[in-house]
Formats: sequence, structure tokens, C-alpha cells
Amino acid sequence: MIGIFFKRHRIFLAAALTLLAVAAYEAYWLYGLYHTQRQALVARISSLLTEAEGAEFAEKWRKSLESDTTVLYTPSPNPQGMVISIGMDTLKGKPKEITVHRIDRHTPEGEAFIAGNFDIRRVDELFTRSLDSIGLTLPHQLRFLRDGVPIDSVATEGYRPADGDPVIPVTTNLNTGVYELRSPSLTARILREMAGVLAVSAGILLTVVAAFGFIHRALRKQRDLERMKNDLAGNITHELKTPIAVAYAASDTLLECGELGNNPALREEYLNIIKGQLDKLTGLVEMILSTTLKNRDSLQLELTDTPVQPLLEEAAAQTRLSARKPCTTAVTVCPDSLSVRIDRKLMSSVLATLLDNAVKYSGAQVDIRLDARREGTHTVIAIADNGIGIAPRDQEHIFEKFYRVHTGDVHNVKGYGIGLFFARSIVEKHGGRLTVESTPGRGSTFYITL
Repeated sequence: MIGIFFKRHRIFLAAALTLLAVAAYEAYWLYGLYHTQRQALVARISSLLTEAEGAEFAEKWRKSLESDTTVLYTPSPNPQGMVISIGMDTLKGKPKEITVHRIDRHTPEGEAFIAGNFDIRRVDELFTRSLDSIGLTLPHQLRFLRDGVPIDSVATEGYRPADGDPVIPVTTNLNTGVYELRSPSLTARILREMAGVLAVSAGILLTVVAAFGFIHRALRKQRDLERMKNDLAGNITHELKTPIAVAYAASDTLLECGELGNNPALREEYLNIIKGQLDKLTGLVEMILSTTLKNRDSLQLELTDTPVQPLLEEAAAQTRLSARKPCTTAVTVCPDSLSVRIDRKLMSSVLATLLDNAVKYSGAQVDIRLDARREGTHTVIAIADNGIGIAPRDQEHIFEKFYRVHTGDVHNVKGYGIGLFFARSIVEKHGGRLTVESTPGRGSTFYITL
């Protein structure tokens, strides 16, 4: 059972596995790209914050040089903490005294001095300006911590930090401690930057899906053609055997029963049977040959101006005679003198095919209406019946070669699936169209527009 399942669904399974593999690879690659982009963005933000801190320090340094004494706290080179005091000679503009002081940062005085050594609000202002310069609007909170203890903080106006907001830690280069930048998720911005890559990835997946869909459709159509070919071979074999068997039986009777020679009427009857079966065989062969592309393209029409009324009356009469069930036909032509330029023999075959289908695909009583009328420059012939009708899903396929409609409760309906294909080919060869309107259970109407 498992082997049969895999064999019947191998295309679907191959498509599913391929899509899964492609999707998994793309997801892995996109995941890595996302994290690479995120790391780059975080590094960029950290760099801008460091630059803002340096700019604030430079401003403070320039401002200090304008006074008599400049005091700089420089703990980074010396973890013990040092204060450098520079006395300036304002007249000469040169340092006159440099004093180095060590402070105890664990004393209240030392903490107060260190905490007031830089302006976090100015750092944030410069940082926000740098973000704006690269087009990054980033609502955030900036905190400065030393030994895990918050010293000072500032936040963008209107931003309320949430517990789930990501935190970017940035170690300071000029002050002992760590900045914590809290901001909403950066995912939306990163995904916008990856929009092109995501679109290409989605396009690849859709292309794979479309390719497998096309392959599946082609294979299914091939299987349908194979099935229809087998049905055609079986039907043709059956249909060819029947007239051959009847002709053989009639000829054997003529050969074995010599007394038939003394009965001209009976002999003529058997000969007519043989001739009728041979005519039937000829018609089958011609119909099959006429469906081949080469034969259809090389088909030459013998066009003549043909009155429509006699054409339809003759087709209706033949249908009534050949039908093996009660059959009524009504012919209406407007105007009575309506004529059309056609190949009478081939168009009679088209009408015979449509009328034969009306008889086969109907109940115990067949009612057929043949109407012809002039519509502008065109002649329209309508063949309507009260048969079983055609489902909408089948109507677009009934003119395809070898296609046969499931007949539901109507059994033992013989055919090859080429009758309507043959009829449409002949009508189109005349430059016309063959269409159908049908409702299941209410019959069908075929329109020949010439």
C-alpha cells in the first residue's frame, strides 16, 4: 500500500520535499542575514552614541579652556580615578600650573564629582541629531549606570519604556560606567531594508510552486490523453468489429445459401446490408482521418450556395429514421429563402454528428428543434434538444479531441470523443464558430455561426 501511494503521488511528494528544502534554506539564509543586519545596525547605533559622548567631551574641553582653571576627570587610563587641574595664565594663554589629584570614588564627594563630570542630556541631544542625519527615527531611553547602579537617564519625548523593549549596552570610553539604550524593536526597520531580498526569496518560492504546478498539470493532461487514447482504441475496435461482423455474416449467407440466387429480393436485401455496413466503415474512417492535423489543414472545401431549409429537413429526416427511440424534430428557417455558402457534404456531417449526440444523450423521448436565422451578416443555426445536458466543467472541454463527457445515468453510449472535435474543425474551416449552451437536466443547444 505504501509503495502504491508513493508511486501515485510521487510528483506531489517530490514537489513538497523540494519546496520544503528551498523554504528551509531560504529561512536559514534570511535568518542569518537578519542577524547580520541587526548586528550592523546595533554597531552603528553604538558608534553614534560613542561619537556623541566624544563630542560632548570636546565641547566641555573647549569651554574649560576659556576659564583660568580647567578640571578634567580621566578615569579610563587609570582605574583608580584621577583629576587633572590645569591653571592657565590668561595673559599669556599658556598653562602655568598642572596638578594631578587622586579621588576616592567610593566617597559621597567622589561620586558627586564623577556623576557631574558629563552632561547626559547633551550626549543624548547630539546622539539624536546623529540618528536623524542617517534617517533613523529611534524613540529611546538613555541611562548611565556605574557598577549596575543608575546614575542618570533621559528619554525621547513621548516614549515610555516597556519591559520587553530591547536594551543595547554601550561601554563608555570617557566615563567609568555603561550606557543602556532602551528602544522598541529594530525588526521593522531591518525588514524594510531587507524588502528587496524578501521579495526575491518569495519570487523564488512562487516560481518553484508554479513550475511544479505546470509539471503536474502537464502530467495530468498526459494521463488524461493516455486514458482517452485507450478509450478511443477500445471504442473504435468495438465499432469497427460490429459492421465487419455483420458484413461477414451477410456475405457468408450469400455464399453458403445458393437458393438465395433464386430470390432476387432477399439477395438484394443482404447486399444492401453489406453495402450499408461498408458505408458505415467508410464514414468511421473518414471521420478519424479528418481529425488529424495534416488532413485538416489540407482539406479543400467545395463551397456552394446551399438553401438552409432543405439541408436541415434532410438532416432531421435521417435522424428520425436512424433513431432507435421515439424522436420528433422541428425545423424553423427565417426567412424561408435563407441560404449559406458551405460545403454541403461536410456541413451535413456536422449536423448529423450534433443530431446523433442529441439522440444518444437523451431519455426515452427525444425532442429536437433546428432553427436557422440571419443575424446581421451571419447565419446562425441552432440545434436544441431535451437531453441530459452538459455540466459547466465539461462545456469548455467537449470540443477537445478524445474528450468524452461522463453520461451519468445514460449507459452504453458509444463514441470516440472526436465527433464534436470534428464538427468544430469543419465549422472553423468555413470561417465560423461552434458554441454550446447547456443546463444539466434541461438539454443543450449548439450554435453554428457562419
